[in-house]
Amino acid sequence: MNSRLVRRALTAIVLIALIAATIPGYHYYEYFESHVSTDDAYVDGTVALVSSRVAGTVTDLYVEDNWMVKEGQLLLTLDSRDFDVRVQQAKAQLDRARQSVDELVAEVQAARSGVELAQSQYRQARIDYDRAVQLKNQGVVSSEYYDQANTGLKIAAADQALAEHQFTQAEAALGGPLEDHSRYDRPVVVQAEAALKAAELDESYTKITAPFTGIVTHKSAHVGNRIQVGEPLLAIVPLGKLYITANFKETQLTDVRVGQHATVEADIYPGYVYSGHVDSISMGTGAAFSLLPPENATGNWVKVVQRVPVKIVIDGPIPEDKPLRLGLSVEVAIDISDTRGPLLTSIVQGHYQKGAETMPNESLPVAPIPNVSPGAQPSASDGQPRLFNRLNHLFHHDDNSAAQ
Repeated sequence: MNSRLVRRALTAIVLIALIAATIPGYHYYEYFESHVSTDDAYVDGTVALVSSRVAGTVTDLYVEDNWMVKEGQLLLTLDSRDFDVRVQQAKAQLDRARQSVDELVAEVQAARSGVELAQSQYRQARIDYDRAVQLKNQGVVSSEYYDQANTGLKIAAADQALAEHQFTQAEAALGGPLEDHSRYDRPVVVQAEAALKAAELDESYTKITAPFTGIVTHKSAHVGNRIQVGEPLLAIVPLGKLYITANFKETQLTDVRVGQHATVEADIYPGYVYSGHVDSISMGTGAAFSLLPPENATGNWVKVVQRVPVKIVIDGPIPEDKPLRLGLSVEVAIDISDTRGPLLTSIVQGHYQKGAETMPNESLPVAPIPNVSPGAQPSASDGQPRLFNRLNHLFHHDDNSAAQ
């Protein structure tokens, strides 16, 4: 009797165990059918290599490695004495150019007065000549008087032509008529003003500022260093523009689309999950863009499953107590249940375009979040355990439910 009860009890326990194992097994199957995951993923981002636009000597340094800087904050300064001298020279050249314009304007005005004088003399010579012709026809004056009047008319005409030529020459030296431009809107002054602006720009380049907010790293500049144009001095890593580069196998990308929800789990923060989405998929495999791409048409060929980089953007701000850093290892899982999204277009790209015009990139402070149905994405602050921990937790939860 007791053995029969024991067998029945054991049979019941086995049945309950089988039922309890079936439920989480179904969840395992459902999850892996609707998700693809990889641990070949790392934190990536835009890194600004700060360099100088002019050569000089470092006089002051205001940052160190791992310091946070804000956009426009002064990082270091170069010796500006040489550039100050060039600015003074450019200002003197500008003043000299304006003086030259003043001289040319005076010459034009003098030439114009000369033209007016020559025209008056010509009119008087014309009157004298006409009178001499009338008097000669009447036989009142001699031929000598007529010849003098005729010669005077020719001299006045030549003087008028010479005065007009000198006036035209003076205007050409000035760069055009006085009425067509303002007084100092002349090529010689514009050239001097451009030289002054260039000198002032070079002087401003002696103060190097942060292009955006971020963390300073790889600082190689020190006080007293003589630096050259384009020489990297330090790097700045922006905190708000980090993203994930996940290298999925090509066999996993069949149903991956732009905009699909993704979860990111960093090894540095066990048990915490960041919520994100697929921003774009690379147009080539990692091997295709390597330094030495494979040459499959030569030698013996062995088929190898390729990996394709997928850009994952974190949704919303990253918690202050769990910041990400470049190069950190992460695990990424993508929900591929919705395949309506595009294969190539980036979500961020549309925010930089206004009709046919494209706005400057890297100006978007926060990456946009795609429109999803409520409840489709877990919050990044929920603190869920890792993928397999969640599944194990689900397994034990279903066991307890079945046992009850």
